[in-house]
Amino acid sequence: MAPLNAWTVRPEDYHQAGDADWTAAFRKLFADVGKRLATDAGGSVPVSTVEVLLAGVYTVSDTIMPAVSGRAQGLTVRGLGKRSSEIVMTGTAPLLVNTDRWMGVTWHDCSFRSTNKAADFLHSNCSDIGGAQDWNFIRCEWRGTWGNGIVLDGPTNSNCNSEWVFDRCAVTGSYENAWLWSGKSGYPAQDQFLNFALRDCKIEYQYGTALRFDKGGSIAICGGSWILEGTRPDGGQSRFIQLGAGTHADSVQKLAVRDVRFELRNATHQVINSAWSGSQILFDGCDDTALGFQPWSQNLIAHEYINPGLVTYRSCALVGRHSYTQTQAPGRQMALYLGCVRKNNRTSQSFLVRNVTPNLAGPGLRFTHLADGDGIG
Repeated sequence: MAPLNAWTVRPEDYHQAGDADWTAAFRKLFADVGKRLATDAGGSVPVSTVEVLLAGVYTVSDTIMPAVSGRAQGLTVRGLGKRSSEIVMTGTAPLLVNTDRWMGVTWHDCSFRSTNKAADFLHSNCSDIGGAQDWNFIRCEWRGTWGNGIVLDGPTNSNCNSEWVFDRCAVTGSYENAWLWSGKSGYPAQDQFLNFALRDCKIEYQYGTALRFDKGGSIAICGGSWILEGTRPDGGQSRFIQLGAGTHADSVQKLAVRDVRFELRNATHQVINSAWSGSQILFDGCDDTALGFQPWSQNLIAHEYINPGLVTYRSCALVGRHSYTQTQAPGRQMALYLGCVRKNNRTSQSFLVRNVTPNLAGPGLRFTHLADGDGIG
C-alpha cells in the first residue's frame, strides 16, 4: 500500500496481508523512517522528514523499534485517539528500544497495552553523546499488565535521558515494578536524568510504583487524579512516588506536586516513600483524604521520609500519618506544614511518627506548623 503522501508513513504501508502480527511491519516502518532524514541546518543531528500515523489496533510480539546506531531527532507518531490507535504487546521484550538514537520525539493520541507482565514499554539507554532525551507523550494511555513502563538506564558515563513530558496522559493496568523507572543501574552519572513534567494526568492503576527514581530527578507534577486501586499479588506496598536512597547530587533532588487529588484505597498504599537526603520536596494544594473514613486509614503511613532535607506541605488535606526516620545527623532538614488540615490525626503527637537513632549530633529534625487548620502550633 502506498503512503498517503511523502510526509506520512503507516504500518499498513509495510504490512503483509493476512499476517495477524504487526511486528515486522513496524520494524520496516522505523527502518524506513531512519533512512528518510535531512540535515539540520542549525546543528549536527539529522532530523526526521516524515510523520508516523497509527489508525487502528496493532498486535505485536517483539520489539518494534530496535536499537539503531547514529543520532536522529524530531520523530512524531500520531494516532486517532486513545484506544482508537493502540499497540498491543503480547511478548516479553520491551516494545521500544532507544539507545543513543532518537531525541525530540512526540507521541500523540495513542494507547499501549501489554498482555504479558514480563514486557516493558520502553528501554531508553544513553551515554555521554546525549542521543536519548526529550520525549513527549500527549493524550497517551498505558494499560494492561506490564513489568515496567519506561526504563531509563545507561552505562557509567550516562548523562542524558532528560526532558520528559507527559501531558493529559492516562496510566492504568498494573506494573510488577514501576511505570517510570529512572536510573535502573544506579550509576552516579545517572543523576543527570533530569526534568520530568506530568501535567493533568490520570494515574489510576492496580498496583506497582508510578514513579521510581533511583537516580535523577527534578520532577514537576501538576493537576490530575492519582488513584491506587488494588493490591500487589505478593501483598507488598504500592506507591505513587518512590525516591531511592544513596548518593545524589543536591541539585537533582527536587519534587514539586501541585493541585493533585490522591486516592489510596487500602492499607498497602502510599503517596510517597523518599530517602532523598538533600531534597526539596513540596506538596501544594493536594488532597489524599478520599478514603479517610475507612477504619485502616488512621494508622496509614501515607507519606514516609528517611533522612529528609526540606519537606513542605502547603494548603493540603492529609490522611493517616506522616513518618520521619532520622539515622544521620541533620543538615538543612525541616518539615514545614503551612495551612494544612488532617482527616484522622489532628494533633502533632498522633499525626507525626518520629524515628530517631539515639545519640545523633545536633538538634534533630525540625517540625514547623503555621496557620494550621487543626490548631497545631
